Amino acid sequence: MRVLRLILVLVAALTTAAQLWQEKRRLKVLEGLPGRAARDHYEATRARDERLMIGVTAALALGAVAALVALAKLGPAT
Repeated sequence: MRVLRLILVLVAALTTAAQLWQEKRRLKVLEGLPGRAARDHYEATRARDERLMIGVTAALALGAVAALVALAKLGPAT
């Protein structure tokens, strides 16, 4: 169980670091663009990020449903 917790903490830390790196990269790109192009680029990346999060949420919801179905098939714990 400790190994699982360690893995979860490491994954969370790496995810946070990757998001920080991605945001720094995005801001660097935006600084190099003129106003209208920067706004268009920002809106396009936000739309892409929202679609990705919808996909991740749907996958997690399907996983939760699958877990509930599996638990229902196993029956109550004794």
